[in-house]
Amino acid sequence: MTGEISEAAGADPWPVRCPHCGRALRVDRRPPDQHVGNDAGQHAGQHAGRPTTIRALSCDGGHRFDAARQGYVNLLVGRGSSATPDDTAMIMARERVQDAGILRSVTEALTAIAARTTAPRQVLDCGAGTGHHLHALLEALPAASGIALDLSPAGLKRAAKHPRTLALAWDLWRPLPVADASIDLLVDVFAPRSPAEYARVLSPGGRAVVVTPRPGHLHELAAHGLLGMREGKHRELLARMGEALGDPEEHRRIGETIDLDAEQAADLIMMGPAGHHRHRDQVLHDVGREGTRRATVDVDVTTWRRHAGD
Repeated sequence: MTGEISEAAGADPWPVRCPHCGRALRVDRRPPDQHVGNDAGQHAGQHAGRPTTIRALSCDGGHRFDAARQGYVNLLVGRGSSATPDDTAMIMARERVQDAGILRSVTEALTAIAARTTAPRQVLDCGAGTGHHLHALLEALPAASGIALDLSPAGLKRAAKHPRTLALAWDLWRPLPVADASIDLLVDVFAPRSPAEYARVLSPGGRAVVVTPRPGHLHELAAHGLLGMREGKHRELLARMGEALGDPEEHRRIGETIDLDAEQAADLIMMGPAGHHRHRDQVLHDVGREGTRRATVDVDVTTWRRHAGD
């Protein structure tokens, strides 16, 4: 059920902090017999071990953030953001691309890095979208809990579906609502980055993994509105992250050519910034007319590690 929180994850397993006063946020849960759904109140006596539904986050300073019906929590209440969240159509396009396995190699690279991280308990996905990558990491790390940060309600309601995920609406340009030295594995896939904040929230030995597109990434779709990555961006990333976390522990380039149909090509365009100002029908028409059926996946996966004493 959407928004359910697994009791197996432990009580309040997420190290989140109130954006107003900095105090710890605790998870308030509905008892199992208050679940919303067709089975609410049924099967009395069978609630032991059943997931509970998140109701709100609250702190001792009196601040409370109610959960949406879909299970995510908006920490930006009363503050808002100047950034534009991905809308439902963009998120659905991203979900179809992910379900088709078009960017499977990125997810596999993340899970391989997670496997080398010593017993990670807390995973943070900055710019989580649908939670696709985070959910794969949590399936590979059965003892871990995950925090999904994103601005998009359409994405967060999907991210919240995993029972060990706390999905939060948040603007990544602001200080993260996460406790110091509490995150064992942080991932950022095509999202804004805050190196100083990443260094602050990483635990000693924790890893930050940043995935960025190279100039050739999906270049076959550039003529239809897909925004490309300019030369030199990876050097800039290394410099900015290096100020907070030093030299990267590892760098890996993922490059492959994938086959597409016209719908998938349109989804790859519409799931990104072009989705804010282009119409899918026109994109689909243009892609079909040009006959684009192959595209190049070309990304950098760069890992930093926070060493003890940093």
